[in-house]
Amino acid sequence: MKRSRTFSLSLVSLCVLSAMASNLGGVGTAKAGQTRRAEVSRSPKQAAPAEAEWVETTLRSLSLRERIGQLIVTAASSEYTNLSSERFAEVRKQIEQNKVGGIIIRGGSPNDVAALTNEMQRLSKLPLLIAADYERGLRMQMKNGTPFTTNMGVGAAGDPQAAYIQGKIIAEEMRAMGVNWLYAPVADINNNPDNPVINIRSFGEDPARVAAFVAAGVRGVRDGGALATVKHFPGHGDTATDSHIGLATIKVARKRLDDVELVPFKAAIAAGVDSVMTAHVAVPGITGDNMPATLSPKITTDLLRRELGFNGIVVTDSLGMGAITKGFPGGEAAVRAVKAGADVALLTPDPKLAIDALEQAVKKGELTESRIDESVRRLLHAKYRLGLVKQRFVDPQAVNRLVEKPENLREAQRVAERSITLLRNEGGVLPLDVRRADRALFVVVAADDDEEEGRTFVPEVQRRAKNAHVIKADSRTTAGEYDEILAQAAKAETIIIAPFVKRAALKGTVALPDAQADFVRKLVATGKPVVIIGFGSPYIVRQFDRAPVYVTAYAIEDVAQVAGVRALFGEVPIQGRLPVTVPGLFELGAGIQLDARVQEKVGN
Repeated sequence: MKRSRTFSLSLVSLCVLSAMASNLGGVGTAKAGQTRRAEVSRSPKQAAPAEAEWVETTLRSLSLRERIGQLIVTAASSEYTNLSSERFAEVRKQIEQNKVGGIIIRGGSPNDVAALTNEMQRLSKLPLLIAADYERGLRMQMKNGTPFTTNMGVGAAGDPQAAYIQGKIIAEEMRAMGVNWLYAPVADINNNPDNPVINIRSFGEDPARVAAFVAAGVRGVRDGGALATVKHFPGHGDTATDSHIGLATIKVARKRLDDVELVPFKAAIAAGVDSVMTAHVAVPGITGDNMPATLSPKITTDLLRRELGFNGIVVTDSLGMGAITKGFPGGEAAVRAVKAGADVALLTPDPKLAIDALEQAVKKGELTESRIDESVRRLLHAKYRLGLVKQRFVDPQAVNRLVEKPENLREAQRVAERSITLLRNEGGVLPLDVRRADRALFVVVAADDDEEEGRTFVPEVQRRAKNAHVIKADSRTTAGEYDEILAQAAKAETIIIAPFVKRAALKGTVALPDAQADFVRKLVATGKPVVIIGFGSPYIVRQFDRAPVYVTAYAIEDVAQVAGVRALFGEVPIQGRLPVTVPGLFELGAGIQLDARVQEKVGN
């Protein structure tokens, strides 16, 4: 089993940083966040005199190499035992020697991150943009934070206001830790069921509906006081290739791009989105070649800047992904990205090499200093409007008051419950009768041996029915053990199967492994009343299309597991609507609505 580790920074470090933050002021309130949003939303041409003066004075104070450093965002792990550790030494080097303009945070805990961001800001000559991929909240990378279901689950719940509230909560929680740039929301339209990299990260497949959720999410993030980023331009939904592994190609004409993929991005720009992340996908119908969009001026400059009128920050997707590193080694990708129109080269494998390459490109005349300055100005304006010039530190003591508020937890659970979608209910098996639960067999089928798979589902079932028979099958389950489970299933009154399939980078699939899918089909073939509740992509129902009762929860996260169990037992109404089409099985918008049913708990 994989176990995540969280390390605490030393008490001395926390005390020092707390004192530092107290002297300089703490994090802003929600009201202050709204003020920041109004400031961030202005274009550089609308800059107040004080802002414009700071930007220009700061720009003139920087050497060419320091200006180039502002275009680089590198990574820092928050899992440290001590700020004097060797692991932190690399981060210190990037800040002090390479003068990078931003850091993307990974892992840790809210308190660790707050201490880390304060220390990084202290080391940096200029305020840092500190970013994170918290698409569904802090819980994506740590054990704390308000836990949200996936975007597709939010789309199934049906209310764009939920995306607004989610964006605002995420932004407020990350700002409390000193993280100010959110790489979300995802604006891709998932119109390819086999997409292994986007899938449930998308709000759905209908362009207008996705646009409404994306625009709401953008407004929420900005009202929460952080920079919002839509990704992955010009659209990563219609591909079955994981760009972490190789270059995906989207073979569509311009009209199709206008009618489908670009719709959410246009809505985001209209909503005032601060940044756009480009995709490592080739769009030959638009560019006439197989150059990744990230490195193509026809995508970044011609389409995004000139045609769509976006004047905010353009950030590349990670330049360390296989789609880029396989064809553009060394610092070449960073140079090509900036020449194409990007302002930020994200996660280039070697920041110094990228800075060297960009500096040489300027000296050789491939890039002009004015082009570098154009990007630096955008980044400096963003830093000013985030309030980092006046206050770049946070109060570590405030973190535990601002992260994981009870009302935020309730909101996340409410949306997860509304997302649960019933696609079949032959024989009216649902809701389950808790009084008969001890005659049922509950089978968790875990595809990835991830600690989340069934972690909450199992105890939630047992809390309602102490004598319920629950079994878990995973990749280590033998043929003999499968036969044993089938024998037990033959004696059960009802079989409830919970397949868990995690969507993850570099995995290349969102399907249940063949052996496990075959086992599920054998359980379905017993002739017993069978309920399948899928945790993960809704498309996995194609692997057992004869399931008589099928429910999709869109996520493997704990919040979805609790919601799924509550829905199975009729404790909450089932209200979700499918935000995508499952080819040959279910249409967009499918969903059987069931009222809640009050039941008495037994067996406890």
